[in-house]
Amino acid sequence: MKLYNTLTRQIDEILPLQTGKLGIYTCGPTVYDYAHIGHWFTYVRADTLVRALQADGYDTTWVMNITDVGHLVSDADDGEDKLEKGARREGKTAWDVASAYTKDFLDCMELLHIQEPNFIVKATDHIDEQIKLIEQLESKGYTYVIDDGVYYDTSKFEGYAAFAKLDLDEQQEGARVSVNQQKRNPSDFALWKFSPQDHTRDMEWPSPWGTGFPGWHIECSAMSMTYLGESFDIHTGGIDHVPVHHTNEIAQSEAATGKRMAQTWMHSNHVSVEGEKISKSLGNGIRLQTLVDQGIPVEAIRLHILESHYRSQSKFSLESLQASANRLKHWQQVAALIWQPADGIGASLAQPIADSAATIHQALTNDLNTPQVLTAVDAIFTQVETRLIATNDVPHFQDFLDYLKTVLGIDLLANGTISAGQQSIIDQRRVARTNNDWAASDALRDQLSAQGIGIKDVSSGTLWFRL
Repeated sequence: MKLYNTLTRQIDEILPLQTGKLGIYTCGPTVYDYAHIGHWFTYVRADTLVRALQADGYDTTWVMNITDVGHLVSDADDGEDKLEKGARREGKTAWDVASAYTKDFLDCMELLHIQEPNFIVKATDHIDEQIKLIEQLESKGYTYVIDDGVYYDTSKFEGYAAFAKLDLDEQQEGARVSVNQQKRNPSDFALWKFSPQDHTRDMEWPSPWGTGFPGWHIECSAMSMTYLGESFDIHTGGIDHVPVHHTNEIAQSEAATGKRMAQTWMHSNHVSVEGEKISKSLGNGIRLQTLVDQGIPVEAIRLHILESHYRSQSKFSLESLQASANRLKHWQQVAALIWQPADGIGASLAQPIADSAATIHQALTNDLNTPQVLTAVDAIFTQVETRLIATNDVPHFQDFLDYLKTVLGIDLLANGTISAGQQSIIDQRRVARTNNDWAASDALRDQLSAQGIGIKDVSSGTLWFRL
């Protein structure tokens, strides 16, 4: 498997730290509101990576965090905690808001056929681990305390700017982080924030430095170490995390351990709607449930995400989503031929099917090239549709469809075959056609159509498909 590695700015071969095993960490949601379609692009792509690695024979341990405290509205170190903001908006506690949106996120993951990670971990369940990591950084001289919290001194970490290629000399305070006159450097960031003096927060904990809550960045460092060790194989997330969140994760983790945090960093690029990046702040985020309520199959949404490469700047629109739905429907119609084998139709498709699977495997292992995967599926399905499936080809086609389900997370046979009653109608229509009873034949066709079943007459007989 080869991936573009943000750390090296090139496509690198994945070289497991432990033979045959890979540890993967994915930055999960901040659960103060619903996830939007841009988020789901990132998570479907991470899921597809894990699926491809598993299909390539790796034993994977996948960890995803839930940020349920400490992510401030600036994405840096000032402003309101997003969970507190959500609580005020809804008239609930921050705990209630986090619980509700965590449940919605996990429900949507299941709906989108995203595999459940081995560990889904909440920041609020790992406060002790975060405090211990801050203490470790403190003992090595990387921290200092000011009025509003404990901060990381980025000038102490050599190469802080390298990952995101930041120009710290030209960086103006207030451009990437908010003004704080007590900070030693504009890029310094909070490890622990103190609770305000004038009120008690919903979420706060005692610490050696005072009552408060963890900074956003320390959460991922502490939890990745807890479940994957001080150094692990692959870290995934959105490209917007590169200049701040992931840069700070690296600084914390590697200062504490002296080891490289992650060997490979995979970042999903931005998604735009009408030329603008999808974000909650712009109000152009679209919920998964909104699309489902409009009758869009979740498989089509997943297919649409896979139609663009994870490193491309993807464009989302309802028109392109509908095109994906049409593509899905065609794939399902071709897959349904497995229940309608026809003998004496020509050469076996076993070898073309095997060649297609090999092409797909090659595309997946070459920087997760999902657009090329889908092109390969289109090509073999055109052959299947043209030549049909012989009885001897059924096992090969079944294996291929199972493989697509494994690596793409799309089950093309999920709708099942037709009922005995519907097959009986097809049989009756065949008799009517034999007797040249075209009126009866048309009436039976209409009866099937009303049940969502279309039919196509071919030389070998009658094929059915779902409308």
